[in-house]
Amino acid sequence: MTKDKREKQSPEKPGHQATPESGADLEEVLASFVQTFESSAQRWEQTVYPFISSFEASAKRWERMVYPAIIVFGMMGLSGFWLIYSLTADVHELARNVDPKMERNLAFMAENISRLSNSVESMTSEVRDMQVHIHSMDTSILVMKDDMGAISTKLDTLPPLLYTISEMNQSMRGMTINTGLMSHDVRGMNESIGRPASFMRSYAPW
Repeated sequence: MTKDKREKQSPEKPGHQATPESGADLEEVLASFVQTFESSAQRWEQTVYPFISSFEASAKRWERMVYPAIIVFGMMGLSGFWLIYSLTADVHELARNVDPKMERNLAFMAENISRLSNSVESMTSEVRDMQVHIHSMDTSILVMKDDMGAISTKLDTLPPLLYTISEMNQSMRGMTINTGLMSHDVRGMNESIGRPASFMRSYAPW
């Protein structure tokens, strides 16, 4: 139908004849081109659309991560600025409230520290003297130890002396007993001699 219309509409030119075979070939070429283009477009859609959808999904995921991170970093920056401002204000207030007599107090402290160092030096010398005295005391204690050893050696002779003294005590005890017996005998002798002597004294002329 289209070919007939085209033939009716297009007048024949002198010297040119209609070529239906070339028109059919052109339509086939165009149809094959259209099919190829459609198939390539479908393949392109099948290739690109998943990539685009995955890219959009990843972009959404990044948006979910990046936006909160930006908000957090912004809040951290604001808090850091506020902390620095507060610290600066506190330091300024501290500088205003510092004791004006601190310099003089520090001078007094330095003077007292100097005195303390002098006292420590004198104490060090006294401790050194104490060490000398302690060394002399150690020497004296060693001498005393030697003397005590000599005394201990001499005291080793006391047991025989004590034994001799105990024997003397026993001898004195025996002498005391014998003296008591002698006094008893003398008293008995006085009693036995006293009666005849008194009888004889009564006959004496004097």
